[in-house]
Parts: sequence; structure tokens; C-alpha cells
Amino acid sequence: MSSSEPGRPLLEVQGVVKHFHIRAGGGRPAGTLRAVDGVSLTLAAGETLGVVGESGCGKSTLARLIVGLLAPDAGTIRVGGGDIWESGAAGRERRRNFQMVFQNPAGSMNPRRTVGASVAEPLWARGSRDTDDEVARMLTLVGLNPKMAARMPHQMSGGQQQRASIARALIANPALVVHDEAVASLDISLQAQILNLLVQLQDKLGTAYVFISHDLAAVQAISHRVVVMYLGEIVETAAARTFAQRPRHPYSIALRNATLLPDPVLERARSGLVLRGDVPSPMNPPSGCRFRTRCPLADARCAATAPTLQDTGGGHLVACHFPDAAERLARAAQSAAALQPEELAC
Repeated sequence: MSSSEPGRPLLEVQGVVKHFHIRAGGGRPAGTLRAVDGVSLTLAAGETLGVVGESGCGKSTLARLIVGLLAPDAGTIRVGGGDIWESGAAGRERRRNFQMVFQNPAGSMNPRRTVGASVAEPLWARGSRDTDDEVARMLTLVGLNPKMAARMPHQMSGGQQQRASIARALIANPALVVHDEAVASLDISLQAQILNLLVQLQDKLGTAYVFISHDLAAVQAISHRVVVMYLGEIVETAAARTFAQRPRHPYSIALRNATLLPDPVLERARSGLVLRGDVPSPMNPPSGCRFRTRCPLADARCAATAPTLQDTGGGHLVACHFPDAAERLARAAQSAAALQPEELAC
């Protein structure tokens, strides 16, 4: 496992950009898809950073950039202070510090190889050949019977397959594991089991996580800090507890409103903002603030100038021209609720 300098983050993503040039029939250029557009974030050793947003916001592209499956067009990704794309053995060794758990565990394992062989792959890539004991240990650690190493992937349930995928990701003792929608294909009870397992494994092994999901409840359940992405950009980042209590960006507030809260007091107190319409095309994002086409607070300034991330206190960063957006939306919701009885009477 890579160690960083004292006081320095394990992972540093600085100004990372990834665009895809789309071609139409006959190879004619059709435009540029701006998947990730200037993203910066940090992650400490042993920390979980949750990344949340709707489909198409750039989360999965960011995941692949972090683990080195894609090279950025601009910006840097550093682990332990060193660029993961440095030429030669140094860059390759840094990229080996990262592993990934995918949404579809069955699709990420070779159907022609046993589960044990799939779990052992990271060790084989490092030159190890006598891996049976380590595979058995890891399967036990994730709650599977070591005898399941002899099974084929299709002989296991979805939850068992995902546990095996987690064992494969952790077996080479990586510094960081990126979970890209790792519980999205599971039912609710299995999601809770896998989330609890990930927390237990982190406590035991000290591995850092980037947990990417469109499910805000899952992100808040497992993360120490939360990052909200919209159309390739970060619009808010805060400590998970702070974010759960008081998101400040209109998009974040709308995401939270789409998640039912178990506390009826909090449920009644939150703003009534809900997301309307579809995410604009990342090939032609709106000018200025990219959320303005769906934001009830948007004005001419939002179309003219893109807001930058500003610290609203305690490391809570928000990219919005309205520092009091949460208060404005809450007042609007209260006014709407006060008018509702009269409307019903009419």
C-alpha cells in the first residue's frame, strides 16, 4: 500500500478534464462530449469520499480516471504525492495502488474461470503464483465460504458475486478502492449488507474508498465526505453529516428531496424543490451555471457567469451565485404550503 507524506492527502485530483470526440456516420465529427470538466478533489488515507449525481453527470468517467483506466486530457491525478501517469515503472506502480468494484459483478468476472481464479488475478499480476491461502483468507473476510473458490461465477447469487468482487479488489492490499455503483444492482436488503461489509473492511484494513452512486442515501450511509457532481462539474462538497443536515446547492437540495427521510420532523422541514426535466446534453451544456435550466432561482447572472466553488464555512464548498439558496428555497416552500389550504378550499 502506498504511503503519502505526513499531512498530505492520499489522493489528489487537480483540474482533471476528460472530453470524448463523438463521430457520426462516415466518421464525420459530431461534437465533443464534456464528461469531466475541471474536477478537483482530495482523499485522505482510510477515508470514504462519496460521489453522487444523476446518470450522465460524469461519475463513472471520473471513477475510470482515478484508477487509471482512462488518461485525463488535462489536469493531474496523484497518489502519495506522485503522478499516476508519470512515465515508466513509477507510474505503473502507482496505478497498481488502485482497484475497482463494478456495478455488475457477473460481467466483471471471467465466466470461464473459477471464482478463486478471478479473486487471485491481482496477485498473479504482481507475479505471485501460490495464492490459494490468500484467496481463502479474503473470501472468509468478505463473508464467503472458502470452498466457493471452486465455483464458477454463475453458480453464485448476485450478493455472493459482489462479495467475491470486493475480495478481488482488496486481495493485493491497495491504497484505494473505487466502488462504481457497486450496490445498484442489488435489492435493498443486500445493499445494506454490502454497505455494512465495506465499513467493517475499512475499519479492519484501513483502505480508502471512493464510493460512486446515484443513490444519495447509500452515499450518506457510508461516506465521510460527499461530493455532488452535475454535468461534469462539482457543485458542492461537504462532510457527510453536514451535508445530510443542510445541503446548500439547489441541485443537492433537489437530490435530497428525492430521498425519503425516516425522521418526520426533518421530512416536513425540508424545501419542496424537486428536479424537473432531464439533464442537458454534456455535448452542449448550458452557459454559465450548468444547473440553471432546472433551477427555480436562476437569473441573468447564472446564464452569464459560471459560479466557482466557495467555502461557506467549515470546508463546506458550494458553486452557486446565491449563498442563501437553501434559505430562499425553504421560504418558497413555506409560502407554498401556507397557500395550499386556500387553493383547496376554492
